[in-house]
Amino acid sequence: MARFRKFSSFTWLLLAIIALQFAGLLGLLLAEDGRQADAAASEVSEAPSDDAEEDIPDWLRPADPEPVREKEPPEGALSAEDILSGAQVIAHGMGAVEGVATLNCLEGFQQQYERGVRVFEADLRLTSDLQVVLRHDWRSGWQAGISETAIPSLEAFCNRPLLEQYTPLSFRDLLLLMEEYPDVCIITDTKFTDAEIVTLQFKAMLSDAEELGLSYLFDRMVIQVYSQLMYTVVDSLHHFPHYLYTLYAEGFGRTEAAFREIAAFCDENGILGVTMWDYWWDPSYAPIAGEYGIRAFAHTVNDPEEARSLLDSGISAVYTDTLAPGVLAGQAG
Repeated sequence: MARFRKFSSFTWLLLAIIALQFAGLLGLLLAEDGRQADAAASEVSEAPSDDAEEDIPDWLRPADPEPVREKEPPEGALSAEDILSGAQVIAHGMGAVEGVATLNCLEGFQQQYERGVRVFEADLRLTSDLQVVLRHDWRSGWQAGISETAIPSLEAFCNRPLLEQYTPLSFRDLLLLMEEYPDVCIITDTKFTDAEIVTLQFKAMLSDAEELGLSYLFDRMVIQVYSQLMYTVVDSLHHFPHYLYTLYAEGFGRTEAAFREIAAFCDENGILGVTMWDYWWDPSYAPIAGEYGIRAFAHTVNDPEEARSLLDSGISAVYTDTLAPGVLAGQAG
């Protein structure tokens, strides 16, 4: 019995120690909760209220960004139709440079401009971050690390020279170039007819122009459409002043009746003309084009004799990589 009572006293001592430790731990937990509650209350009391924000004087408030002002066209500015009406050649892919076609680079534009070209076709593609740049296709070998399976961002595209020496152009660059050269006209070649891609392309183009305050430059731009549906999609996004109905994607029956149907659609919708492969053209279409008040264009022609023949048979102008107005006039160029 004595041993049992001794053991029992020791047990009670242990229980008392455990109880004291538990009480201490509980006190610490309660104290921590109190500190956290005080801190939360302090944060709430220090947080500015809506009323406090309203009390900030105007001179301390951050200024709202000013909207970009739309620039005015220069006095006496020509429209795309004005420039196109006097042209016989259209530089395909912004013109060849050092014998390489469709690079759509700054140097190609500069070389062809010096030769007297004033109408330029620009090939347009979407980058991986949905910006528009001048590129015929994403073939490998033109820019380091860029290919059909490695489509670049806008920044990557602009920072990688074409063929390691030529300057790539974004759509924004093209707009700034048009502002610098007020006597040039641009014809777009956006390649795709899928409504979703068309919408992304043209929204990005419109946004670029708006952000630069250069939306007026669309009056010096001719939008190529490749089907009647594409025309409807583009024109619903924005009514551009000038369109061309380009047939390479859709084709047509290559009869007078088929050409008349297309000409009637153009006349009905204010589309200024039709573009087709050079070998699709038939001189019998010329009177039909005249009847509907539209013009016909052919691509891609690099032989001066063929170009002259097409022009003589009713074609208004030819898309070309290399020809210049002086060449067609029989001058050296």
